[in-house]
Amino acid sequence: MSSPPPNTALQRHFITIRGEFGPRQVHYRRGGAGPVVLLLHQSPQSSREMEPLIRAWSQSFTVIAPDSPGYGLSQPLQRAGQPVTSASIDEFAAATLEFAAALGLQRFGIYGFHTGASIAVALADRHASRVTAVAANGLVVLTAEERAAILRDYLPAFIPEWDGSHLAWLWARMREQTLFFPWHDRRAATRMTFDGPPPERLQEGLQEFLAAGPGYHVAYGAAFSDRAELRLPTLSVPLLITATARDPLAAHLGRIGARSATVQVVPSADSSAALALSLAHLARHPGDAGPLAAPSAGLSEYLGSPGRQVRVHRTAARVGGPDQTVILLHAPAGSGESLQALAAELAAYAAVLAVDLPGHGASDPPLAETAGGALAGTVRQLTAALQPSLSNRASVVIALGSSAPVGIELARALGPLTRLILLSPPTWSRADADAWRSHGLPPLTPVWAGGHLLEAWHLVRDSRLFAPWFRRESGAIRPGEPDLDEVGIQREVRELLRANGAWQALLGDVLEYDGARGGPDRPAMITLAEAPGNWGYILGPGKSANPPPKLTL
Repeated sequence: MSSPPPNTALQRHFITIRGEFGPRQVHYRRGGAGPVVLLLHQSPQSSREMEPLIRAWSQSFTVIAPDSPGYGLSQPLQRAGQPVTSASIDEFAAATLEFAAALGLQRFGIYGFHTGASIAVALADRHASRVTAVAANGLVVLTAEERAAILRDYLPAFIPEWDGSHLAWLWARMREQTLFFPWHDRRAATRMTFDGPPPERLQEGLQEFLAAGPGYHVAYGAAFSDRAELRLPTLSVPLLITATARDPLAAHLGRIGARSATVQVVPSADSSAALALSLAHLARHPGDAGPLAAPSAGLSEYLGSPGRQVRVHRTAARVGGPDQTVILLHAPAGSGESLQALAAELAAYAAVLAVDLPGHGASDPPLAETAGGALAGTVRQLTAALQPSLSNRASVVIALGSSAPVGIELARALGPLTRLILLSPPTWSRADADAWRSHGLPPLTPVWAGGHLLEAWHLVRDSRLFAPWFRRESGAIRPGEPDLDEVGIQREVRELLRANGAWQALLGDVLEYDGARGGPDRPAMITLAEAPGNWGYILGPGKSANPPPKLTL
């Protein structure tokens, strides 16, 4: 597997906000230098869609693109400690201003696309002293009849079904919204003229939808409910409203009536023209330049250099004890999010970093394989990211399941202050490894009709029924009551799809790993059944008395 070149112009961060909408983390991308411009994305996407614009505009601006609350990696808005089920555009605007304040931004420009355009106009309306200019690309202006129909039919509940059929529905819905607007209104008058997108692009949008989950509708509904046109007659901030000729919201430009002298409405022939207009408009009304407040460590943060960043989920130690850090490694196709219950248990004894392996979860793709393949690239990237944060303190690497070879090599790379614990490492025979190579590494390549999604669903579901998942016969039935919780399966499916390509390459290397080479002296091997209630003993010094794992294939 080859890796894309690192994007050194783009950095990813988290910042923790404690404000009107509860304590929450906001994930954002940034790049460039100069006057600050915020980029606000459409629903139900994330700042990922703004990456090309960050690269293009980083020569002129400090470009900052947050994930809106509840989308991408940002936590949702809260009321009374619970995620909101509805919110107004003014509340999203207020949350965006909280984000800007947390970064120390005083005056800034804003570019918004679709939902992002609605948020940008509301922010300029309510907080004009903070906004130097807005470029709104695709501002929704609905009739009363359209608004009622969209709020009734556009945003149905998204609930995981036992058979994975909700994924077939979602794929069809993603396809349909490239054909009709609104997607549920299938007439010649609502037909769009776009080329059908390739499956890979549909897959990107589907991943964003899955990240938003059941709350995908919140910002969508806020934008459709807002009356942006009523803000325009009194707006004092320079505002450019545009839309490309093929954007279904281009027809809404003609619905804009009374407006202040600061508001321009300029149609654009295509996306390049719309972005050029927006860039020129924002450059005429520059915001303040940095410096920005430093990203704040919290539940999640990024370690490592731009383009090769590793996301970690941090859990602080609850009690005093040995000055050591536990590094939790998930198995291929998982993520650090799946280890939060274990991290909470371990935090009684040490600080915990649950890592998203490179190419998994929200970590950048693994380093290019100049030597050693995906396993070696994964370990190099983890070492470069983690070593500075350990500051020569003692650490314990705990590798779950088939991440054992990653743990062995990482503990060796981190040096003599690092101990290793292998939690339920695999004991594959050569025949087992051959079977995994033949049947256990499906490519899950996106296909135009979406069949790969049902394959992923049943792969995860069968992994809870059989061991291994692809040996669907009586002798492989897992004992005990099956855990077939649809929400949990959905979470694993999302992790599997996010890591697609990376997990197959890494697990392929794991299957070839020669454990006879050993690792740090005398690593501990513990089963998941043995660990609960015994972590104080396990993590204590001098308790690693078991021999190295037998991973020779």
